[in-house]
Amino acid sequence: MNRKNKIISLPVFFAIALTVCSCKTSRQTAQIALMKADKTERIESIQFSAVSYRTLSSSLRFSIKPGHNKKSTTVDAQLKIIKDKMIQLSLRIPILGTEAGRISISPEKVMIIDRINKCYFLDTMDNLRKEAPFEFDYYSLQALLSNQLFIAGKNEFNSEDYNSFSLKEDSFLVILQNTDKQGIHYEFTSDYKNRILKTELYKNKNEAGLNCNYQDFGLTSNKKLFPMKITMEAVLSADLIRTDWSFSNVILDTDIALDDAIPQKYNRIDLNQIIKFIQAE
Repeated sequence: MNRKNKIISLPVFFAIALTVCSCKTSRQTAQIALMKADKTERIESIQFSAVSYRTLSSSLRFSIKPGHNKKSTTVDAQLKIIKDKMIQLSLRIPILGTEAGRISISPEKVMIIDRINKCYFLDTMDNLRKEAPFEFDYYSLQALLSNQLFIAGKNEFNSEDYNSFSLKEDSFLVILQNTDKQGIHYEFTSDYKNRILKTELYKNKNEAGLNCNYQDFGLTSNKKLFPMKITMEAVLSADLIRTDWSFSNVILDTDIALDDAIPQKYNRIDLNQIIKFIQAE
């Protein structure tokens, strides 16, 4: 088995959650001017427009480019979320369609199953946060994947958070900005439809952060607008990592079951081994 297949599953979580640098992306411009509104009205409109769900599932094409000079790997995948309980990404072997790897993330732990190499990674979210330059938790990742406002370390975004944001806008775009107690700076950019087009997080703009861009909005199973393409850009060990999530459909509020059992006779690997997988490619 070539090395390319070995890393299909391993770096995904770290490309999303353990980010250490931001990178700038092109500005998206809406074609219709904004209606007048104050800050509270803007935030409430974005909150109202966000997809509300108990469960979310979708097939997708998942692509990861684990470094500036690395090749992209693209596979079919299945994303399933049980809100506030677990996010699970299942990656499929091309043509065969069988599972190559699985990433399961809960508020308490992260598990990565590599079926090709018969190994797994398991650690608590608390331990993994110690490796990151600022707090990034389950609820932040859940909000990023479902195009919602959030503040790291909080499991819910509500009206009490509105005053902590400042508002900037031009004729077409709204930018909500906030700096929390950790010194993390947030920027959410939205348009006339109150869709979040871009989310940016950073502690020092030249050293720590994450960009997440939302495009190709389409309708979910309950006719809500949802970005059918999500691009996340981050850096691990000072190298740019990019992931693209291209959804084919988004189904809400069906009963789904998530399996996070560890297969018997799989070898456990640690964080350093995962980082070596990424850096060696």
